[in-house]
Amino acid sequence: MDDILAKAATLSCGDEDEDILELEEDTKSLETLATTAVLGRLLTRRVFSVSHMKDLLERVWRTIQGWSLQELDAGLYVIRFEKKQHLDLVMRYRTWMLSGPSGALLALFNWPSSGKWDKVDTSLVPIWVQVHGLPLMFMTQANATKLAAKVGSLLDVHNKGQDGIMGWKFLHFKVLVNLNKSLFAGCFVTCSDGGKVWAQFRYERIAALCYKCGTLGHDHHWCVSDPVLVKGSEGLQVWKFGSWIRAEARQRLFW
Repeated sequence: MDDILAKAATLSCGDEDEDILELEEDTKSLETLATTAVLGRLLTRRVFSVSHMKDLLERVWRTIQGWSLQELDAGLYVIRFEKKQHLDLVMRYRTWMLSGPSGALLALFNWPSSGKWDKVDTSLVPIWVQVHGLPLMFMTQANATKLAAKVGSLLDVHNKGQDGIMGWKFLHFKVLVNLNKSLFAGCFVTCSDGGKVWAQFRYERIAALCYKCGTLGHDHHWCVSDPVLVKGSEGLQVWKFGSWIRAEARQRLFW
């Protein structure tokens, strides 16, 4: 089918060909969709029927009523809401775990005003990241900016604008993460005494993380890659990715 559509897209009309039809555009419906619908991308190797997805979303969106789910293509869905405040509520956090951390990750994107959902870039999604293991003297906004650049484009920093120390346990910032690439697990940071500390990156509200390659959408049982290793503090080679990459969200949407 894709080959047929690709060939059809290359067709052109000659002067003698008048087989052209003008259709009416329902711009009002497009405007309504842009404010009442979101595009969802499901990252998983598991098979989820639409009815099963509805059951799972009803559990995590238990206070929200009046929404519908329809599959557009493999792994892509349109979710419509009767009330815009409900749409705004679920879009406060753009990623949702289904069936637990090892199940599936649903990433949400704004519905395009053009209606061309198949042209939406579903690779980039904002995610809050925690960086653990840093000495207190490194907990600054300037260092948060440097560390965030290892992941993607910086969108926000917790306690932004405060002078001096910005966190007591970890640095906290929101970045635009590429869902198609391996997550950045961490790095060594040099200290003034010549020593090194490991800055551990932990990602909030993620699921279906592969402990071998560090990408989202499948677990290590499905992965054909060799595990990525890093030398630990005792000189031993250990897996770079594991359950420690996931972090508990600092804020909860539903109580």
